[in-house]
Amino acid sequence: MINVDLVQVAILWCIVGLSIICAINARGFLRQIISWLIVVAMVATAAFFTYLEFETVKREIGLSGPSIPQLDVPVPNLNASAGDSLTTDYLAAEKQLLDGVMTIADSVLSFPDWKNILSQGIERRENFESKALALRNRSMNSYSQIRNLRPPPERRPAYDSLLAAADNLRLAGYEVHYQFRLENDAFGESLAKARERASRVKTVISSIINKE
Repeated sequence: MINVDLVQVAILWCIVGLSIICAINARGFLRQIISWLIVVAMVATAAFFTYLEFETVKREIGLSGPSIPQLDVPVPNLNASAGDSLTTDYLAAEKQLLDGVMTIADSVLSFPDWKNILSQGIERRENFESKALALRNRSMNSYSQIRNLRPPPERRPAYDSLLAAADNLRLAGYEVHYQFRLENDAFGESLAKARERASRVKTVISSIINKE
């Protein structure tokens, strides 16, 4: 995958502007033809890399990207007349989400070391980047589903801990994917932060499960 920064895109457009000025000032029919052909080529190149950066920014803020599979989580029936039924529905949803959070945290912790990724070929690195993007999307999806839960009063403390852990996991998923924007970082600091977050998430989830 081609990585393009906003600064590089801006430089490209500056070069396009300079080439237009040169084309305007060119003397002689042949020189003008060649100059304008170069301008057209530069505009096409700048437009292409601008599009790549635009798509990258959209993925970063979650406006586009691969479709995220939705977990088949039972939604608590808030209109149920019996409190026991509401609690049962909630506990079923909570259990499935707890398992999902633990699975994602394990995936973050088992993600390959950055030095190992850098030693791979470009195709392998692109494959790892795709996995990092999928991991980020899964963590965001999990956080969104937990936010939509409506716990009964007696489960509020556990839910608050679960929501905080899910938010931490969402940030861990972002850190894993963001590492691929830092190709000059030979130490993988963003991945290290992600693992620290995932480790804390597992500690919180384990405490919730052990209290049940």
